[in-house]
Amino acid sequence: MILSIDSFSDILGITLIKDENVLIRESFYKIKPFSELLVDRLDKIFKDFNFSKKDIKKVVVDKGPGSFTSLRVGITVAKTVSYSLKIPIYSYISLDAMAFKCRCFSGNIVSLINAGKGEVYKREYKSDGENVIHVSEILLVKQKSIEIEKDKLYVVKNIKLSGKNIVSINEDLTIYGTPLALKGKEEDVMFLEPVYIRGL
Repeated sequence: MILSIDSFSDILGITLIKDENVLIRESFYKIKPFSELLVDRLDKIFKDFNFSKKDIKKVVVDKGPGSFTSLRVGITVAKTVSYSLKIPIYSYISLDAMAFKCRCFSGNIVSLINAGKGEVYKREYKSDGENVIHVSEILLVKQKSIEIEKDKLYVVKNIKLSGKNIVSINEDLTIYGTPLALKGKEEDVMFLEPVYIRGL
């Protein structure tokens, strides 16, 4: 069983996956700090559904970019589970998972996340209708510099944009990020940290 945690935004996501099937998916709008909610919800899920923590064989976590404090909470819990159960941990980039959600679109995709202070995290992709590859690095840009191009699909989180080619993400990314993470390399539990772009 795979435990997937996403805390990059104002929505906390916890998903349990077995044999590529979603067993449980819970999403919570941030009504209180994730640090108080995450561990309590995990305990309740395992009690309510009579799972053993030893059933978890892998942990997946969103490493951002996004809300840095919330990401640290999600990553710390994921690392604790990985370390205590001696199981591998994997991670994914939130912008990548957003683009992957729209992988059926053939063409250019731009993922945007509100970074605060009038700025956004941005990454560009190409999709063939099945596979999505990034064609830029993660950038931190002024929101007012974003020009909407008609031939691109924009996938956005917590940004007010409107148009036929705008897709707003209003859910956690556990479902989309998990397959991406598992295609990558196992993380070193001691060195996994949130993606931090500001100030670099």
